[in-house]
Amino acid sequence: MLCISQPAASKSLKHAELRLGFSLFERKSGKLIPTKEAHILFEKAQSIYSELGHLKELADNLAINPEGRLSIGCIPSLGLSLVPTVTTQFIQENPSIKVDISTDHTETMLQRLAKCDLDFAITFQHVKNPNITVVPLAQVPLVYLDDQPQISPVKIDDIDLSRWIHPGTDSLAQLIIQHRQFQAFRLNVQTYYMAAEFVKLSLGCTISDIFSAEQILPKSMIYPLEPAMHLDICLLHRTDMTLSKAAYNYQKTLKTYLEKKTQSLNQKLYPNEN
Repeated sequence: MLCISQPAASKSLKHAELRLGFSLFERKSGKLIPTKEAHILFEKAQSIYSELGHLKELADNLAINPEGRLSIGCIPSLGLSLVPTVTTQFIQENPSIKVDISTDHTETMLQRLAKCDLDFAITFQHVKNPNITVVPLAQVPLVYLDDQPQISPVKIDDIDLSRWIHPGTDSLAQLIIQHRQFQAFRLNVQTYYMAAEFVKLSLGCTISDIFSAEQILPKSMIYPLEPAMHLDICLLHRTDMTLSKAAYNYQKTLKTYLEKKTQSLNQKLYPNEN
């Protein structure tokens, strides 16, 4: 493993112990057993080597991510239609920019931002992190989804608890419980579009963002809510790093698209609010 002879290894070990001032191994029954101090040092060394690995990964990402390249992360539900639509428009307007897009949950994207593996992330969560800048872009309307005919708008207090499909534990779920507590539910899912797919399969009902709903369900299964509910789409980036020109232009394209799209959706779903 060390690619050195046993005498050389013994000499290196003895030299290390002399410099440290304590033994790293004890000989018992012809075997070398690590001391307590050795175990403590080993755990710390593992942490340091892990950080060195992250440092190398960070350096590699900086080397391959020049100004003319964008690495974007988004939550899965926004990767169904919103991000592909906006990215298509952005590439048409900026044909020289190379774009890499991936979908992840918000926590994973925060880890990737820390390693400069992403330029920015798009999510529904207002992240509270001193190292992350949160840029709210637009308020997206939420809708009620059901394959059974309903009177529009659907009052949240009238939703059938026995058929409720709970949309995970993130910002959407936290917003819902501000209006009604769903203490028990038949199914819990971690992605909005999966909840919508279960509605399509007649397994129950749920609340989702309009983008996920329109991508999966016919209009006959999508209803406005009473009271009206909205969720912020946010762009996340590192606080200690300014957005590149390409990233800033993408943000501008995304915000412009969202402003027009959400205005149209809100007028259609909640005309009395406008």
